[in-house]
Amino acid sequence: MSSSYPKIRILLVDDHAIVRAGFRYILESEGEYDIKEVNTAEEACSVYNDFKPDVVVMDLVMPGMGGLEGVRHIYAKDNKANILVLSMQDVPLYIERARHAGAKGYITKRSVPQELNKAVAAIVKGQAYFSTDISPGTRLKVTSKDDNEKLSGLSEREFEIFCLMAQGQSVVTISNSLHLSPKTVSNHRTRIMQKLQANSLVEITRLAIRHGLIEA
Repeated sequence: MSSSYPKIRILLVDDHAIVRAGFRYILESEGEYDIKEVNTAEEACSVYNDFKPDVVVMDLVMPGMGGLEGVRHIYAKDNKANILVLSMQDVPLYIERARHAGAKGYITKRSVPQELNKAVAAIVKGQAYFSTDISPGTRLKVTSKDDNEKLSGLSEREFEIFCLMAQGQSVVTISNSLHLSPKTVSNHRTRIMQKLQANSLVEITRLAIRHGLIEA
């Protein structure tokens, strides 16, 4: 029997169709939702005002703008936006940056399926939600104050490229992955090196390791 209440509107943002299909199945298995799917943060920003979602479920690593920047743009449009990040990234620095950008919740893609529905239900009520392997008080690895200040100076896009640089990815590989021109990536790379006062990619990698963004 259908509910007389309006369906909760969910904007599902992930660049992999098969992943979106899986999330849709999980959500619809436990409730009635009006779900709109898009595959980039740019599309999410474009349709946000017309669709008026009750919850935005956002991946972080996507071509184009990227999830962190997408969260920031949507929150700038609507500071009451209910944004849930759903990502493979589970290190504290990613979580903190997502929260700072405007996300109200964060769960990992390793969470049990039922957790997605719990997170959506909580965020619709205006509550924060973090998956069981994460807490809002997750403590960063012990790092210097100087490190933290430098990293906080990176834009969301620069932070995303910084992480890919630390993994050893080339300018061409990063440009293909994010659908940016090599020149744009090179310009970001130069600014990142300057902001972090890094003289080599080895220093970039060491900084990422200290923050748990990559494994040694």
